[in-house]
Amino acid sequence: MSTAREFAFATAADLGGRDQYTAWCAAAGLPAVDGGYGIIMATDAFGRRVTKLTTDVEYLRGLVAGSKVPGLLANMEVPPGVFTQERDGWPDEWAAPDREGR
Repeated sequence: MSTAREFAFATAADLGGRDQYTAWCAAAGLPAVDGGYGIIMATDAFGRRVTKLTTDVEYLRGLVAGSKVPGLLANMEVPPGVFTQERDGWPDEWAAPDREGR
């Protein structure tokens, strides 16, 4: 089980256009899909940072809109099956250089 800490949206509309969305996908190593991605930055049971991705962007938008209480989403349990892709780390860590500085 993972616990959500932050969320984001990677769609053409959220990133300022199709070109920006396509560039984000390329930088993230993800295919550009119609509708984009809903993203939850989470921590797993061991405290490791993981990113959960879903192509069901409206599901995540609904969760965000429904959480009127500040901080409520930060401790939300991420339901299994909705976020079908998972990557180690958070997006800002994906492009970090390795230990040899590459």
